[in-house]
Amino acid sequence: MYFKLKDVEYQVISASVRLDIIPRNQELKMFIDIEAETDSKELDYELKNVHLYHNNGFQIGGKTLRNLKGKKYEWKKDTNRFGEEAGNLYVLEHEEVTSGVIEIIDVTKEKIAIKWTGFANVFWNDEFGENVPFETEIEASLPEIPKYKIINGMESTRFKLDKNSELILLNFEDILNECQRCKELWIQNDSEAWQKYDAVLKMKLIHKGIEYFGEADYKGSATQCETIIDESCPIKINIFKTTIDTTNGNYNFYISCT
Repeated sequence: MYFKLKDVEYQVISASVRLDIIPRNQELKMFIDIEAETDSKELDYELKNVHLYHNNGFQIGGKTLRNLKGKKYEWKKDTNRFGEEAGNLYVLEHEEVTSGVIEIIDVTKEKIAIKWTGFANVFWNDEFGENVPFETEIEASLPEIPKYKIINGMESTRFKLDKNSELILLNFEDILNECQRCKELWIQNDSEAWQKYDAVLKMKLIHKGIEYFGEADYKGSATQCETIIDESCPIKINIFKTTIDTTNGNYNFYISCT
C-alpha cells in the first residue's frame, strides 16, 4: 500500500472500506477512508499526515459485490453525474477532491484492493495549492453488505431482527396520527402538507437481554429520517427508507442492521 501527494511519498497507516444502502433502490454505495503519514525531515509538520475519504459515499451500481473487480468510477470535476462528491482530502483543513478515478483492482473472499488517483485542494503554498495530484493504492477487509429487514408497523410493533435482537416501536400511534394529519392537509389542497411532517418514532432494542433506546426523527418528510441509537449498543440500526400505504394496511420501515 502507498500514498503519494504530488512527489511526496507517505506510508498508509489505516485503510477501510464500508458499504451502505441507497434508500430509493436498495443498491449499494461505498465509503473509502485512508490515513497516511510520512517521517520526511524535509516537510513542514502540517504536511506529515493526510486523510483521504468519501464523506457521503458513491454508488457502485448493484446490490452485491459480484463483478466489482475491474470497475472504474470517474469524477471529471468535484461531483459526478449523480451529484456525488469526488471525495475530501484533509491536510490542513477538509478540502475537496476536484477530480479523480477509483478503480477496483481485486476482490477476494476476504479483501478488496483499490487504486484512487486524482487532484485535490490543499491550500498550503504555491507548490501545494489547488488541484494537487495524488495517488494511492490500498487493500482493506472486504466490507459486509448491510442486512436489512422490512417491518410493517401496522401488523406489529415488536420484531425479531436476529436471534439475539428484538426491536420494539414504542409510540407507533403517534406516527400514524402525524401521517393522518398531513394526509388531511393534503386533501385540503395544501401542496406542502408532507413537508410539514414532524414526528419522532421512539424505539427500544433488546440485544441479549440488555435494553438500548433510540429514535427516528422524521422532520419535513414522512419517508426519510435520521436514526439515532444508544452508542453503547453493539447492533447499529438505521431506518433508511419508509413507505406508507395505510389504505392497504402497510406502514413499512426498511431497517439495515450492522
